[in-house]
Amino acid sequence: MVYGIIILAVLAVVGAGCLVTLRRRGGSGERGAQERAAAGRGLSDGVSGTNATRQNIGPS
Repeated sequence: MVYGIIILAVLAVVGAGCLVTLRRRGGSGERGAQERAAAGRGLSDGVSGTNATRQNIGPS
């Protein structure tokens, strides 16, 4: 009986620690992944735009 209570207490502490960590990081990470992907697309768009202007095929 005592061991069961100890196990539940440890699981509760671990679960609370996970929730605190996720809250501190801003959620499950999906939003951060989307923002990083958008930044990567913006960076690649900028690089391709720069190369296109050097080849006289893009906007000037």
